Amino acid sequence: MATPYAHAMPMRIQARPGSKAEALYRKYSALPGGGWARPKAIAPGISPAPLEDLVFHGGRVIPQIEFQNVYLGGQASWQAADVASIDNAINRAMRHKHLNNVLLQYFPGAKPGCDMRASFVLDQPRPKQLDEPAVQAQVTALFDAGLIARSDLDSCIFNLLLPPGTVLKLDDSSSLNGLGGYHGSLHIQRGGKRITLYYSANVFSQFGANGRENGIVVFDKPWKNVVGTLYHEINEFRTDADVNDAITHGSNDFLGWTSRAGQEVGDQPIFQAGDEGNLKLVFKEVSDPPRKVKLPVQFLYSNAVHGAEGPISKPHA
Repeated sequence: MATPYAHAMPMRIQARPGSKAEALYRKYSALPGGGWARPKAIAPGISPAPLEDLVFHGGRVIPQIEFQNVYLGGQASWQAADVASIDNAINRAMRHKHLNNVLLQYFPGAKPGCDMRASFVLDQPRPKQLDEPAVQAQVTALFDAGLIARSDLDSCIFNLLLPPGTVLKLDDSSSLNGLGGYHGSLHIQRGGKRITLYYSANVFSQFGANGRENGIVVFDKPWKNVVGTLYHEINEFRTDADVNDAITHGSNDFLGWTSRAGQEVGDQPIFQAGDEGNLKLVFKEVSDPPRKVKLPVQFLYSNAVHGAEGPISKPHA
């Protein structure tokens, strides 16, 4: 498949259905090492949904992870209540037993777990926009300055949260045309050792004063949109950690769980909901009984039901 990139591109982004970002990445989404053959015909009455099931390629999956939220743009860019709400909701969502029951199918023989490192607001001017080289430079600077702990880096993702109004870019796309976030990794050499840093970049999705949508707006408050994006990206990290290496080397061997079309665990539910014309089918607030609160998340793809699945009381057999 000819693409505008050096290699085929497995999806590692969250994109709004019907947007330019979706059109670009969905059109050219593919497995870098060659796709899986599809049946030439589907029997009448048989749903094609199982063709979207995720396939394990042998790459890294990380059942037990850590994450840390880094808020960019300085204290003046953030409402303390928004920071507290985001941190509390994503921490509880990643530890939610019934949500994790959906993910168990992708970690046979292991139990998923997640711990949150203390978040912080980075003292810096608010960036107008951030592309991936800038994202990678920011994560490297955090490491070199000792602002992030250097332990267990192979199982921790650092989430950069963009302040209100900042535009996120990736290749030829941006959050002004549907991009919500993405995850990736980079390798650096320090002290003669190769170090891998995992990251995600996440838009503060809201409508601007001019009415233009920045990111993916679904919930009634912007901080909830941020949590939905974080939940998408963190879980794609844990099920397909080394997607950047797959793209760089043009090899499926680095991939964890993706569909035959290169979509990760969070992608198909958004596109299916977009086809149905209602993103709220998969962006929902789920109950967290211990605290009697609602957690805004995006439902993920489940092979067991061949589509998006919300919290379940028991794992699939």
